[in-house]
Amino acid sequence: MALNYNYIPDKINNFNVYQGSVTADSRLMGVTNEVTLPTWTLKSETLALAGFAGDLDSPTEGQLESATIEITFSNISKQALALLEKDTEPIIMRSAQEFIDKETGTKVMVGRAITVKGMTKAVNFGTLTTGGFGNPSITKEITYYKDVIDDETVTEIDKINYKYVINGVDKGARISDLI
Repeated sequence: MALNYNYIPDKINNFNVYQGSVTADSRLMGVTNEVTLPTWTLKSETLALAGFAGDLDSPTEGQLESATIEITFSNISKQALALLEKDTEPIIMRSAQEFIDKETGTKVMVGRAITVKGMTKAVNFGTLTTGGFGNPSITKEITYYKDVIDDETVTEIDKINYKYVINGVDKGARISDLI
């Protein structure tokens, strides 16, 4: 079933994190309960031209600033450190996302998969806390990001191979054709 404008996005019901591929052996079970997804910011230049009533930051289509993803853990473990050790393998987050069909008021459950490739930029070993979580984290510099909802690619950014897909539209294709 394809998503349409009658569906109201609700919440993530649950998710798993995998390293390399989606298999039982690659599932990083129970290591995280939250992943901070990236903020994508387009590079821009400030236009301060005669006749303007002030400055205007002009974004550059398809040119993105550095973006990171942070994965927090309950505590340091071999599974968590595998993300650092196997730095070139993709991280895949698969979730069940709930939507509300505004015509019927019923819940619709769809799959969402986010794939990230990148280099480990930081490791925070957290804290030692009596009776509590240490909250360590790994931060990765993103070179590739793909977000698929209900089998539709909504975002795909490949900084190395110049791919820039937003809402299923390859906005970088025209630029690639020109260069």
